[in-house]
Amino acid sequence: MSNYEAGRRLEYRVRDLFRRNGFFVIRAAQSKPIDLVCLRPGQSVLVECKAGSSFLGERRRRELLDLASQAGATVVLARRRSRKVELTNLVDGSVVEPKTLSRL
Repeated sequence: MSNYEAGRRLEYRVRDLFRRNGFFVIRAAQSKPIDLVCLRPGQSVLVECKAGSSFLGERRRRELLDLASQAGATVVLARRRSRKVELTNLVDGSVVEPKTLSRL
């Protein structure tokens, strides 16, 4: 499976996770400037997905934090770890449990 295919599969999995938790989710074409925009009344979350050997460099991390600040949104990094999706809040590095998405 190519990195593109692995990334797309992760994006769909994370999209479905947020939808199950009451968010309206938009998947950005070509992942620019962000992979997923998740919205529900009073709450917006920007999600960057990284699959396989992909990583989030410091420059890209700062770009995402700036984007989230401008949008008044939370920014989350989604990675696949041991067949599970791991969500990390980029502001403080805390792990976000799917059942706590409403508290972001």
